[in-house]
Amino acid sequence: MTVARAATTGTDSGVMASIAPPRTARSGRAEHQAGVERPPDGFRRARGTLLGAVLCALAWLSLLLGPGCRTSAPPRPNVLLVSIDSLRADHLGAYGHANDTSPAIDALAREGALFETAISCAPWTIPAHATMLSGLPPEVHGVTSSQRSLAPEAITLAEVLRDAGWTTAAFVSGPTVMAQYGFDQGFASYDETMVEPDRHKSARGQTSPGLVTLVDGFLRRWSDDGRKAPFFVFLHMWDVHYDYAPPPPYDRMFDPDYRGDVTADDFNRNERITEKMDPRDLAHVRALYDGEIRYTDDHLGRIVATLRALDVLDDTIVVVTADHGDEFFEHGLKGHGFTLHDEVIRIPLVVRWPTRIAAGQRVTEQVRLGDLAPTILGLAGVPPQAGFAAPQLGDPNRALDVSSWITARDPVERPALPAFSQTLIGLRQGSVRTQTAKLILRENAKSGKTRTMLYDLEADPLEKTDLAPRKPRPAFGPALQAMLTEWRAETGRQKELSTKLVPAREQEERLRALGYIE
Repeated sequence: MTVARAATTGTDSGVMASIAPPRTARSGRAEHQAGVERPPDGFRRARGTLLGAVLCALAWLSLLLGPGCRTSAPPRPNVLLVSIDSLRADHLGAYGHANDTSPAIDALAREGALFETAISCAPWTIPAHATMLSGLPPEVHGVTSSQRSLAPEAITLAEVLRDAGWTTAAFVSGPTVMAQYGFDQGFASYDETMVEPDRHKSARGQTSPGLVTLVDGFLRRWSDDGRKAPFFVFLHMWDVHYDYAPPPPYDRMFDPDYRGDVTADDFNRNERITEKMDPRDLAHVRALYDGEIRYTDDHLGRIVATLRALDVLDDTIVVVTADHGDEFFEHGLKGHGFTLHDEVIRIPLVVRWPTRIAAGQRVTEQVRLGDLAPTILGLAGVPPQAGFAAPQLGDPNRALDVSSWITARDPVERPALPAFSQTLIGLRQGSVRTQTAKLILRENAKSGKTRTMLYDLEADPLEKTDLAPRKPRPAFGPALQAMLTEWRAETGRQKELSTKLVPAREQEERLRALGYIE
């Protein structure tokens, strides 16, 4: 495993390692996951190599036999998983936003499938990405603070694809997605070149141009090297995360007439950005956020253009999502990490792969961030390894492969999937969300007091009216409470898959500046 930390150009060995044959990313991996025996790495690699050879042979046979007599196994697709930090769904055009913030993502949605209600497991980066890459809920993976790292026993999406013959590479740009949190497991190369060590520059700088250069270089080297294996690229884009300081012309793109002097500098601590600020100034802050989204979207479009230029776009499963959103005082706070309202846990999810996914689909049923990794494996035709994505959790709580929802020609069953979220920043909070209702339980460890919030999402999608104080409570309240209680009991019986991490001093200061450490 290579973690790139310096600028990478030309044929830099750090990036070239990302197109080397797949190999073990971390040593010392345990052979058991929650009581399920796992084969040693050597066996898993051999099994993955054999599976890859079989799939390739079937694909070639399909081509030789011709369209009239094809086998059912398509060639193995490439996978591009894009996580855009802090991107709330309702600020994208495809989700109904008025500003033209996302032409590239909107095009992917038109050409593929859009999930209208995708819910994150946490309102901040570290636990959400641990779930995104493993399919494990925070209560099981245990990476719920900046002092925890994903344990080697956890099986990641990258490990499953690597063992099945995929070339794996990651390109990240935010300090909360660094390899030290265990996110590098399964990646032959985990490139941190664009992570800015200075906390002020990290919040205000632009990383997207550098990411485009790195990913473009990887893709072209992969192509020039003979495209020997399909690739899995994980791309983390950081620029939407506050501070909102997009470069020209994006800084004025959505508010050209603003004449005030409010900026989003030092957003988390900026005393001028408060719930009582002038609505006109707040509108400008939101416009700056939209500018960051458009800036990031334009750079994502360049990566899509590279795939198209290499004639592999249609052979690639392109997934665009986010870890969480940001709030602008809809419920009294700003940023993210402190509440479980939809502005911070409802995320975009767009999937494009014309080989299997018909264009223009909009899935209305609720899905969860934890469903993403199993779904990618389902689309790619790769069976998950034993112990992947906490199969011990009972239906419908476990992570689910929902690939059939967007690939089946005939209607398929779409079970109601409850979404559980939690955060330990500030007060301990947990929530359960169904398609039509939400319950949030807020617990104060110091005082021992708890507060329950209850929302009817059909009548009140913006969660403006808390029904919990009403007498009697709505009938769905006790049912949601029982679901949350059962979830906590069920996950509490699982082995926690994290290890203690002591971040370096500079990393602690970065996290404190971002509001993740008090």
